[in-house]
Amino acid sequence: MAKSLLQNLMEFVEGNKSVRMVSEDIELTCELVLLVRMMFADGELLEQEMENFTRLCDTAFGIPEEDVPKVLQYLKDYGYETSASQAALMFTELPLERKRSLLVHMLSIAKSDDELHEHEVELIRNTADILGLTAEDIRKAREG
Repeated sequence: MAKSLLQNLMEFVEGNKSVRMVSEDIELTCELVLLVRMMFADGELLEQEMENFTRLCDTAFGIPEEDVPKVLQYLKDYGYETSASQAALMFTELPLERKRSLLVHMLSIAKSDDELHEHEVELIRNTADILGLTAEDIRKAREG
């Protein structure tokens, strides 16, 4: 109980650790913006997509499940004006493997409901085009 109270007090004074991490890393912010846009690309947010996003936040980015709502609120407050194209542009100078990793995460979200929708495919293709990735790169990203 005391530890929880101390943690809450520290978070109040210093802000949420995960939100700080996201706010200090523009590439992470942009990737999360793209993943959120992917969740909504088919016009609705499904439970499977949110579960997958939460799992990716934890396993790929070190954002604990309990912090995901705060990170989403941060993205809503500060990333809402960032288009998918603008977010993807942040990755143009990164190594090929990092670009592929972004696509793998996007594909993972898109396939959460076991169906690739037209708008999801379009977002993935547009992102791949911006990053200079080919169909072969996308295939290799899928194979992981």
